[in-house]
Amino acid sequence: MEETDVVAADELRRLAGWNQRREDWQQLLRLEPVGCFVAMRNGQLVGTVTTTAYGQALAWIGMMLVHPEHRRQGIATALMRRALSHLRDSGVRCVRLDATPAGQPLYERLGFAPEWRITRWRRPPARRPLLPEHVATTREMSEQDWPSVEKIDAAAVGVPRPRLLRLLATGSYAALVWPAQGQIKGWGLLRPGAESRCIGPLVCTEPTAAICLAEDLLLVPGEFSVIWDAPEQNEIATATVGRLGFTALRNLTRMRLGTALSATVPQATAAIADPAVG
Repeated sequence: MEETDVVAADELRRLAGWNQRREDWQQLLRLEPVGCFVAMRNGQLVGTVTTTAYGQALAWIGMMLVHPEHRRQGIATALMRRALSHLRDSGVRCVRLDATPAGQPLYERLGFAPEWRITRWRRPPARRPLLPEHVATTREMSEQDWPSVEKIDAAAVGVPRPRLLRLLATGSYAALVWPAQGQIKGWGLLRPGAESRCIGPLVCTEPTAAICLAEDLLLVPGEFSVIWDAPEQNEIATATVGRLGFTALRNLTRMRLGTALSATVPQATAAIADPAVG
C-alpha cells in the first residue's frame, strides 16, 4: 500500500461501515510503511490488509477488507498470507487480530485460535452530559505523564507501543489521566471517527480510574455518538457502559497465531485502542 491508495482504501472502509477515517489509514502507513498491502484487479483496488508490529514479540493485523463485488474469490486469503509472510520475515513471534464473525472462519483456517471476545457498545448523541453534577477527578495528560502512561499500557498489552500511543493521542479530542493529583493509575483517549467518536485506549490499574475517566471523557462538549470496544472479561467496563447509556452493537473475537504473549495486568484494559491496532 502507498499513500496514493488511501482514498480507494477508505472507500472500501466506507462500504463496510467501519468507523476509521482517512487519517487512520495514514497513521497505519506511518507506523508500517512496508507492512500494509492491497489487492488490485484490472487497475482497481479491491482489497486491503495492514500490519502493525510492536517489536518482534507482537504484531497486529487489521483493516482486512475486500470489495463486496469481489468477495469469495480468494482475495482475503491471499492478502492474509502476504501479511503473515511479511511478519514471519520480520521475526514476529505472536500475531493477533480482532475478528468479525464473517472473518473468523478464514482466520481459523490460517491457524488463528480464539482468545476472548470484545463487545462494541454505542451511545447515541446526547445534548447534555449524562452526569450534569459530576465533578471531574481527572486532568489533561501532559508530556511528563508519558512514562507512567506507557508503563500502564505495556503491562496491560504485554509489550510497549509508544509510537502508536503518541500518534493516537495527537489526534484525540481529549487525553486524560487519573487521578488529577498523585501517582497515575489510569489513562484514556476520546478519538474521532468517521461516524462516531470512540473511547479508547482506556487502561487502568484500578477500577475507579476506568469509571472516572469514562465519565470525564463523555463530558467533552458536542453532540455526538460514541463507541466503546470493551473486553468482555473486564466487568467494570461492562457495568459502566450500561450505566452511561451505551447499548451493545456486535461482538468481535480476539484471535492469536504463534507464541502466546502474556500481559502482566490483562484486566487493566477497559477499552481497546481500535480493532485495527489492538
